[in-house]
Amino acid sequence: MLNDYYDFNISGHFLPAIINGDYSGLNDFEVNLLDDFLNKYSKLDNATWDVDSIESQDSRFIDCDITELFSDCYNVKLHFTNESIRG
Repeated sequence: MLNDYYDFNISGHFLPAIINGDYSGLNDFEVNLLDDFLNKYSKLDNATWDVDSIESQDSRFIDCDITELFSDCYNVKLHFTNESIRG
């Protein structure tokens, strides 16, 4: 089994929804943006999201990969199995 990951810059207010499924802090427009974003990667094998502890990393004011707007973002990884990688 070969593992790979994607790196994303994601606004902090999306993290509860991505990690815990808690959409309560998002408005309807943000829910739609997030669902569209997550659906792009829903077919990856064994996909799991990984966020370093927010306390251990500083947010960066950069464009969010979900909204494409500048906000305080954190580095988030999406780990998955990639059978096409051969060493």
